[in-house]
Order: sequence, then C-alpha cells, then structure tokens
Amino acid sequence: MSKKTIIIFISSIFLFTSCATVSERANNAYDYVAGGVTKGYNSVKDAVTGGDEE
Repeated sequence: MSKKTIIIFISSIFLFTSCATVSERANNAYDYVAGGVTKGYNSVKDAVTGGDEE
C-alpha cells in the first residue's frame, strides 16, 4: 500500500510540472503573437499617420 501511495504522489508531481511547462510555452507563444500583432499595427499606424510625429 505504501509503494502505491508513493508512486501516485510522484506521478502527480510529474503531471503538475508538465502542465506548468505547457502553460509556460503557451504564454510564450501568446507573447510572441501579441508582439507581432503590435508591430504590425504600429507599422500600419505609422504609414497612415506619417510616423511618430505628434
């Protein structure tokens, strides 16, 4: 019974850490896409308004 408990505990730790890794990768992918969209938006805005002059 004790071995079973230890195996379940270790498995849950690995499951938790792998979920955290997947979440971190999803966050990085979101940041990458959001950065690309922002750059594209700023390029279009600069082309339309004539740059950063205010």
